[in-house]
Amino acid sequence: MANGADRVRNEISGSDIHGNVFQGEHVHVSLGQPGRGPAPTALASLPPLLVDPVGRADASEALLGLLAPAAAGAGPVVVSAVAGLAGVGKSTLALAAAHEAVRRGWFPGGVLYVELHGYRPGAAVSGDQALGALLRALGVREDDVPPTAEEQAGLYRSELARLAAGAGAVLVLADDASAAEQVAPLVPADSCHRLLVTSRDNLHSPAFPARLLPLGVLGAAEAGELVARALRRARKEDRRSEDEPKALAAIAEHCGYLPLALQIAAALLADDPGTPLVELAKELADTGCRLDALRHGNGGMPLAVAGAFELLYRRLGADAARVLRLSALNPGPDVSTEAVAAVAELGRTTARRHLAALARANLLAEQPVGSGRWRAHDLVRLYTRRLLEQDGEEERTAAWGRLWRYYLDAVRAAGAHLPGQTGGPGSADNRFPDQAAAFAWFDSERANLTAVLGLPTTEHRAAVKLGVLLTGFLSYRNRPDETLDVARRTLRVAQAADEPRLVAAASLGLSLALHIVGRSAAATETLYRASELLRDRDDLKPDIGVLRQHGMGLIHTGRFEEGVEVLTRALTACREQDDRHLEADTSVILGSALNFLGRHDDALALHTSAVALWAKVADPHLEAEADSALGSTLLKAGRHAEGLTALLRAHRRYHALGDRHSEILVLSEIALALLGAGRYWAALEAWQEARSACRDLGSRFEEANVLQGLSIALELLGRTGEAADALTRALKLYKALGLDEEADTVRKRLGKLRRSPRSAAPTSGLPGTSARR
Repeated sequence: MANGADRVRNEISGSDIHGNVFQGEHVHVSLGQPGRGPAPTALASLPPLLVDPVGRADASEALLGLLAPAAAGAGPVVVSAVAGLAGVGKSTLALAAAHEAVRRGWFPGGVLYVELHGYRPGAAVSGDQALGALLRALGVREDDVPPTAEEQAGLYRSELARLAAGAGAVLVLADDASAAEQVAPLVPADSCHRLLVTSRDNLHSPAFPARLLPLGVLGAAEAGELVARALRRARKEDRRSEDEPKALAAIAEHCGYLPLALQIAAALLADDPGTPLVELAKELADTGCRLDALRHGNGGMPLAVAGAFELLYRRLGADAARVLRLSALNPGPDVSTEAVAAVAELGRTTARRHLAALARANLLAEQPVGSGRWRAHDLVRLYTRRLLEQDGEEERTAAWGRLWRYYLDAVRAAGAHLPGQTGGPGSADNRFPDQAAAFAWFDSERANLTAVLGLPTTEHRAAVKLGVLLTGFLSYRNRPDETLDVARRTLRVAQAADEPRLVAAASLGLSLALHIVGRSAAATETLYRASELLRDRDDLKPDIGVLRQHGMGLIHTGRFEEGVEVLTRALTACREQDDRHLEADTSVILGSALNFLGRHDDALALHTSAVALWAKVADPHLEAEADSALGSTLLKAGRHAEGLTALLRAHRRYHALGDRHSEILVLSEIALALLGAGRYWAALEAWQEARSACRDLGSRFEEANVLQGLSIALELLGRTGEAADALTRALKLYKALGLDEEADTVRKRLGKLRRSPRSAAPTSGLPGTSARR
């Protein structure tokens, strides 16, 4: 209970007052059965609802469902706690629900409201103080308030029980609590009453088993509507929100859809009705000054987003505060428990304990729950990054180095599970037990890894390695746009290092990405430049990786004789170093190059050897690659039945692995082989299966290629109308992708087909059916 110095003096004038008046810490009371004198209505006891909550229909409905009267004596008392980030609109929602509950007549006994100031330094109301204030508000005279907290709690429950038996249910609304200890004494005993609490923390403990109602930020449309309503409320004629919808949307986005930030933005605009919305949008677009801009008022108690976050941050323990600051180093949209453990030099269990504490304070959120991935609101991230300056340049640099090493080590470990990487760097790291686990990690971290590549670094070799592996994963996952973006970032890192080996590795990845999006000419030019960079360098001889990249660059630029010579040197080096994996992989590449020169017997020997070598490695994907290359070579050597068998075997392996992209390519080769054997129906079915896979992947470029093959089978079966339809769809896809050369080829075929049916079908040279490697 407050001592004498803490008591509030009241002076009342201008009206005749009968009976005693008690003032608690911002306590308002309306009782259906007052002790003495006339009482105000129940609605007047709550603070006024100045604005209706925007975009909170579902949350309001859920909250009202908890406040609704229950059957007499049914179950324990309902305690509800609305929790969420500072400024998310908890008090507004609770107040609106309380007013609506009163309007519906659910609390005839009255409404008690107490503001606890839980996050204001030196001003927080303790549980005992709140209890004493509510007792006085219930009509208990000062001299009758018991001396101990236990006795006060008993009297509080007794008074509420008296009201339950007489006037009816009472609602107690405790706003802005920071700890369960503040509100645990306020829980009524009778189940007809309700206790509603708001807090920036998730208040829940064995002594306070509240039903948590987490409140998130608004949707984009609702956020814009909040600003628009505020402007119209200030000036009915204000039409800026209607005249500048794009600027309004930008302001809402820069505010992170957080109601407090949106209200401050609206107040700034209302202060200066001549300012276009686009001006504020531009100011908020600068992340460096966004938090400074989101401040309104100078004297008294100004509203500021950063100030609201500061109150939360000051309450954190030193370890949790450090974890929050260091987590802001992560450049992507979320961060894993493992990454936080690495950057903060903590064990995983300890790191999660601190992260969970930050989540209870609503400074972070685990999304989805149990995933081990943590996300902060955009404005919280900006605030936390400011706090990093407290740690000094040396600490920040060391922490960033730890985070960088975590990502690089994890990428190497996951990259060892990529097709063609078995036995590569990082394979000794067993943090990922299988390919599924490695790919799941890549999926969850790809935004972070892409962001890491965009940051300045002196670790060029490590960054290029990261980029090359990420490029390979994204291409395998059939994400063409992301693959191209990452490949370009990787090449920029390599060029900054000015090391030919790194440039060659990055160029190869970029060439792959360009091929995937159908830009074959640009892919060839990229590899040509890399080949020229590496040409005639004596220091390349012992480097198998660079020899392979140089050879592939020469092959892709049409310099087959030179490419074969360099790849032969690479194969010799593999055998000298007894690297079975690279020997098999290089044999496949070299064999495909020999096919271009018509040396099918030599190619067949290499591909047969690769099948045997990869069978020993026991990697299903590499075995599928070898079968596919062997099948293509057998077909070129005129051994159609054996070639078709090898291709079908490759298809089964790819299908079992779920590698739809490779499945599409090998199905196209199978279809061509079937066409050559006169099995048109079977070829049609193979291309139809390939097209289905294209549509599942959303790969428009591959689908256009497959449609060309499909049209051939249809034409040879006499179904020229359907063949023309397939070519028409392929033409539309090529045009949509901006591939004018491919579109022109299809346009010519389509015109020829319409002029002279059954004379336009080529049986070779289709896109996507040449040597896969």
